[in-house]
Amino acid sequence: MVSIKSQFRLLYTSIYFAIGALTSLLVLYLETIGFSGTQTGMIMAAGSLVLIFSQPFWGVVCDKTQKTLIVLRLTLIMAGLLAVVLAYIYQFYLFLIIYCLMHFFQGANAPISDTLAINASNKEGSNFGALRQYGAIGFAIAVFIVSNVSEYLGLNVIFFFYFFAYFIPAIFFRAKIEVTDRKFQMNLLTGLKALVKIPEFKYILTATFFIFGPIVANNNYFSLLFRHSGGSLAGVGIAFLLFAGSEAPFMKLSNQFVKKIGIENTLIAASFISMIRWFWYASGPSPEFMLGLFLLQGLSVGVYIVTAAQFVTNHSIPELRVTAMTIYSSAGIGLGGIFCQMMGGVLLDQYNVLTIYKFFGISSIIGLFCLYGIKNKKKACHPNLNKC
Repeated sequence: MVSIKSQFRLLYTSIYFAIGALTSLLVLYLETIGFSGTQTGMIMAAGSLVLIFSQPFWGVVCDKTQKTLIVLRLTLIMAGLLAVVLAYIYQFYLFLIIYCLMHFFQGANAPISDTLAINASNKEGSNFGALRQYGAIGFAIAVFIVSNVSEYLGLNVIFFFYFFAYFIPAIFFRAKIEVTDRKFQMNLLTGLKALVKIPEFKYILTATFFIFGPIVANNNYFSLLFRHSGGSLAGVGIAFLLFAGSEAPFMKLSNQFVKKIGIENTLIAASFISMIRWFWYASGPSPEFMLGLFLLQGLSVGVYIVTAAQFVTNHSIPELRVTAMTIYSSAGIGLGGIFCQMMGGVLLDQYNVLTIYKFFGISSIIGLFCLYGIKNKKKACHPNLNKC
């Protein structure tokens, strides 16, 4: 009998393999079929917007029906089938509609998977992070494999890899985990009203909008940047393999950084590195140089993801911590990603991909001011502290 841990390794690897196969090369594919930069930005942003609303919807469906695994299987199959349909659509508005429908079903996967995995971890007395890391592994492997295959078979293979990666857990994932903690889906509005009264929560939401938005959009536009600098499709795969792989060790080290310099300073340092990275990318470095400094992703993205989540947990009402994370993910990361994806498309039409990364750098500067606001507020409250 396959263990529960093995079941979740399969689930996370497959789901994020599909996402990595599609998102990292979709911009290049849309360029090959003649879509403009603005149209590409609209497609990316529309998918992200649908996810913000579809994730709570599927949570409510699971609550009402108590058929979590069935919902997971059906949404995996539907999203996969719609991806195959996209491979044969070349008209913008029809592509946009089907893409949004695909994301509507895709929106069920992350919250259901995380809820099941957290419950399984609590039941087994294991570490949720040890299961979740297989998502990063699946994403990195996907980009490496699919970018190499697409050089020979064409970029439309991304849709078929997406389908097969979703089809595997839809058929073979069999873990039976009871989900008991469902209140957060129904209390989202109430929780939002309470949380926005906390100054630190408002600051971190705003900071994440401007800092993590470029990180989300980079997943879409990096392939264009890499090709613009003279890199190959296979090189894009190697880049994502190194970048995603660098996040895991720094996620583990982030707690040590927090203990040494404080949580606010850790966030500021990670964001500063992110800002420097975007401005450096905007200068048009060689592909070899970008690959050589792959650890910048771990130092910025890996550290920020873990530390910001810890900050949100620390500065939210104990009874609303899950709600706080849901709002943080949707409003901070989700809306920030939409904004940067849309702006990236417009800038691509008017200028070039290097200008997109200048915009990412400017956005990160605004986010840094928000983080300094958090630090200064803490100093004002605790004037005798030498470090924060």
